[in-house]
Amino acid sequence: MNKIFKVGLIGCGHISETYFRGHDYFNNFQIIKCADINLENAKKCAETYGIEACSVDELLKDSEIEIILNLTIPRAHYEVAKKSLDHGKHVYSEKPMAVNFVEGEELLNLANSKDLRIGNAPDTFLGGGIQKSIDLINQGKIGNVRLGSAILLIPAFNLIIPIQSHGLLTMKVGLLWIWDHII
Repeated sequence: MNKIFKVGLIGCGHISETYFRGHDYFNNFQIIKCADINLENAKKCAETYGIEACSVDELLKDSEIEIILNLTIPRAHYEVAKKSLDHGKHVYSEKPMAVNFVEGEELLNLANSKDLRIGNAPDTFLGGGIQKSIDLINQGKIGNVRLGSAILLIPAFNLIIPIQSHGLLTMKVGLLWIWDHII
């Protein structure tokens, strides 16, 4: 029988529902506890999925938990991942791993120094929309494609990544979702 990894989930917002639905398709991990900055969110999640709710600190101190599933808001990914690594936990985060290259690199170095694994959700560059586009191109339904373009539409994106009025990024991005796929 395969090893079943015990997972602690931090961040009980909407995306956690997707992870719980996907959880049913795998037999090698089990989400056993959840935490959220808003304890009521954690309690609701715990009740819905039959797991235990606790504080972030309690979750990180639980020796049974090997992996942290970090589903917090993007600007909290670094802090939660760093605390998790400092507690000897492997980390899997939603994207982005960090909101800037320096923090992302620090997390990778910290994980390596502790012989831990860190990863994050890939962008959906092969998701449904892209797959449909590829299918239409392959069927010849939209002609000879010479150039493709993608647009990332996130409300308040400029609060995470500073963008000048001319549309150029004002910081080195590196470990951020879509840019990793085109560089």
